[in-house]
Amino acid sequence: MDFIPYKANECLENIFYQIPKELFINPYYKNLSSDSKLLYALLLDRLSVSMKNQWIDEDGNIFLVFSRKEAQEKLNLSDKTVTKAFKQLTSVKLIYEKRQGFRKNNIIYVGKINHISTEKIMSRKNYDSRNGNFTVQESENLRCNNNKYNKTNYSNMTQRKNLYSNYEQRVYTQEELNKLYCNI
Repeated sequence: MDFIPYKANECLENIFYQIPKELFINPYYKNLSSDSKLLYALLLDRLSVSMKNQWIDEDGNIFLVFSRKEAQEKLNLSDKTVTKAFKQLTSVKLIYEKRQGFRKNNIIYVGKINHISTEKIMSRKNYDSRNGNFTVQESENLRCNNNKYNKTNYSNMTQRKNLYSNYEQRVYTQEELNKLYCNI
């Protein structure tokens, strides 16, 4: 099989599964496996089929029918792994399964994500930093202003003391911060 790159007019031709970012940043969902997150994306996608088929119960809740076998085929996983993913989603209340009877597929209700406040996300620590004292916001705000006209020679001691003098702090208003984190 040959490598075929995208052309300029083809870049938006794909259809995607959407995985909510909250599944990756919310501590409530930190124990979900990648398989569970992908399964949740498949189930969210299937909600549109349920709407089209008018699969709505007497309380107005949308349900879907998605067998373990279908999940195994779509995700290329074993029965045991798919069952574990369903159990994980049930344990964090992202799905609820209603039994239909012997040899019938369960009805699945997809639950909404339990969102955390943006203040908790914005104030989380950046553990990837060298000394661990910077928050994510502070580390994103530091930008080097070195350029080809402002070369710095760190060879003498006076310039070493000013090692961080070539960094300037960006200050954002609340409105600008909201634009930076618009998907949260």
